[in-house]
Amino acid sequence: MPDQVVFWLAYAIGAAGIAVEWRSYVLYDASAFRRWSAAGAVLWGLMYLLLGAWTAALTMSCTAARTLVSGLLTSETRKHLIASLFITAFVVMTVFSWQGPVSLLPAFAVINTTLALFYLENRSMRILMLASSITWIINDIIWQAWPALLAESVAVLLNLRTISRMKTQ
Repeated sequence: MPDQVVFWLAYAIGAAGIAVEWRSYVLYDASAFRRWSAAGAVLWGLMYLLLGAWTAALTMSCTAARTLVSGLLTSETRKHLIASLFITAFVVMTVFSWQGPVSLLPAFAVINTTLALFYLENRSMRILMLASSITWIINDIIWQAWPALLAESVAVLLNLRTISRMKTQ
């Protein structure tokens, strides 16, 4: 496909991801948040793939599974094991898709979010995930992933609004 067609296709997929991303951040229920967030991760992974951002594409694709699994585990031992496996997978993906220091941005974002999803409750989880959002915003600016930048920026605002309305946990 010609470069322009690929970019517009990536942006169209990213635009679809905007609605999914925003939906997840206004939901108070942690399980619903995880389902919608996982769907958004699939769309972002495809968008980054089309933009040539390999590390971001790989890590976002893996985050879909991570996000769903994180809400299903009740055993502390299993949580530690599965969280460690995902963190190891993210490190390996970063090494194999290395594009320079810019690859550290999605690596930090997904590892930080993994820790938040596996070890924190709903409100605290969302607060820690704000650091990941800022990192993704920087990554989106570098890769000119405008739909993701827009979605992540508004998601930060929606997340802050939802956090402020939740009871302290």
